[in-house]
Amino acid sequence: MTGPGQGVLSKRRTRLLARLASGRGRVREGRVLVEGVRASGEALAADAAVRFAVCSPALMRSPAGSALLTQLEERRVMPDWVGEREMAAASATASPQGILLVCEEPSIGLEAMPLAEDGRFLVLDGIQDPGNMGTLIRTARAFGLTAVLALDGAVDPWNARVVRASAGSAFRIPVLRAPWSEVREWAAGVQVVVADAGGQDAAALSVTPPWMLVVGNEGAGVRAEIREAAGARAAVPMAGAADSLNAAVAGAVVLYALTRA
Repeated sequence: MTGPGQGVLSKRRTRLLARLASGRGRVREGRVLVEGVRASGEALAADAAVRFAVCSPALMRSPAGSALLTQLEERRVMPDWVGEREMAAASATASPQGILLVCEEPSIGLEAMPLAEDGRFLVLDGIQDPGNMGTLIRTARAFGLTAVLALDGAVDPWNARVVRASAGSAFRIPVLRAPWSEVREWAAGVQVVVADAGGQDAAALSVTPPWMLVVGNEGAGVRAEIREAAGARAAVPMAGAADSLNAAVAGAVVLYALTRA
């Protein structure tokens, strides 16, 4: 593979990267920005459709980075090499790791998602922080959930910061966008559990698949109509002085309790 140089990205690709910085642009283009060594490695391992890659010399500073270059070469993807300053301008992170992939967004709708008897779903209602969204996607994969559903009002699950926070797990578990009205109809008969500090100890709950856990907005929690539809409310008891947990932490603890049971 051709080594790093001080190239300049074409105007066409520069404009595309700019469009992909917004949720509306990502939806219109059907493309996803994947940044960082680990997230890029997961995308490649999941056989994501890579449209092009942008690399900088920083990628060559680690064995994992060199391995990524080999994988790109095997896929016949020839990176555009740029300098560190241009990579920083194109990146959505403060400390780029020298690689940025533009991939096709995995496209799946509710109609294509089977509602199996053993289905276990994570529903994200109004989650706004990309780090929380990505962490919850990564957690869902770790606990073997069926899929993640991002409701209307939540941050775009294919935001570059979300993909990076998920450590590439967004390519390893189905991640769908859908309004609650459609999810409610699709999931008729599925037990709904909401993460709620005023609920029952999650470890004491007995839930049988298919079920879905709904984690709500960092400040407002789960919307009223979902709380009203819920068959159970799961809480994380706290012995310390804190009055609440970060949404991603609370969601992870509840998922552990539900999947362990």
